[in-house]
Amino acid sequence: MSSWIHVANVLYLASYLVRDILWLRFLTVIAGLTLVPYYYMQATPLWAPIAWNGLFTAINVVQIQRLLLERRPVRLTAEEERLHKTLFAGVSARRFLRLLGVGSREQAEAGTCLVEQAVKHDRLMLLSEGSVDVQVDGRPVARLEAGRFVGEMSYLTGEETSASVWAADATRYIAWGRKELETFLHAHPDVRAALQLVIGTDLARKLKAPAKAQP
Repeated sequence: MSSWIHVANVLYLASYLVRDILWLRFLTVIAGLTLVPYYYMQATPLWAPIAWNGLFTAINVVQIQRLLLERRPVRLTAEEERLHKTLFAGVSARRFLRLLGVGSREQAEAGTCLVEQAVKHDRLMLLSEGSVDVQVDGRPVARLEAGRFVGEMSYLTGEETSASVWAADATRYIAWGRKELETFLHAHPDVRAALQLVIGTDLARKLKAPAKAQP
C-alpha cells in the first residue's frame, strides 16, 4: 500500500516543477486522488484525510474549470479587432472584451447630439464607427473619427464640458458609466494603465490641433 504514497509524492513533485498553473492543479488533483485508496485501505479507514483530500480536489477542479474557460479562444469582430490592435494591443483580447462588456454599445444617427456643452458628463465614450463634430458655442472646431474618445476631459476632471459633440454621420460608440468603469478598473490594474495611456495619447493629439476646446 505504501506504493500509493510514493506515486502521490512523485506527482506532487512533478506539480511543483511545472510552470503552468493549469498543469500544477491538474497534477495536484491526481496526486490527491491517488492517496485516497491508501487512506481507505487501512485497518480503519482514515476518513478525515479522505474528506480533506476531497475538499482540496473540489477546489482545484473548480479552479481548473476557470482556467480552461479563460484560455478558450477569443473571437473579435472586425470592429473590435481594429480597436484592439490600434488602441489596446498591450491588453489581452479577453480582457479587452471584458472592458467592452462593462460599457454599452450605442449608435446615433447623423445630427444627434452626443455631448452637450456646459454640462456635467459622467460617461466616457469611444467611437467605434463613424465620425463626430466638436462644436463650441455652435461653431465647429474639430472632427473626430473612429478610435477617438469623447467626453474624456469632463469625465476625468468632473468639470462641465467645454464643447458639444454631434454625430456627423451614422455613428457607433461604446459608452462607460463612471461607477461601472471604475469598479472594473480597480479589479484590473493592467487595463487601467492601458486605458490611461490611450486617453493620454488621445488628449495629446487633441492639444496639438489648432482648437483647444475639449468635450
